[in-house]
Amino acid sequence: MAWAFKFHPAAAKDLYKLSKKNRPLGQAIINTHIPKITVNPHGVGFKKEGNLSHVRGYGFTYCGSSYRILYTIAQNSIRFIAFGIHDMAYRKATGRV
Repeated sequence: MAWAFKFHPAAAKDLYKLSKKNRPLGQAIINTHIPKITVNPHGVGFKKEGNLSHVRGYGFTYCGSSYRILYTIAQNSIRFIAFGIHDMAYRKATGRV
């Protein structure tokens, strides 16, 4: 059973921009990666350390680039915080939590 989820307003904008630049990437995130996270958020994402210790990160590679989806888990819902290329996603997440 999939968990309920919501997006930080800026994360929704991240996803829109990624999808606008590269439609197949956006479709892969929406159709493959988000569903994997919502089915088993504790199993697919890794807990981060330091000032993002309450955030989990899910990584995948697309066309040779490493992407991250960062999210938090609270009660029975997932909140997506940032989408993007590895380092950029972490920088964005730091300002959103």
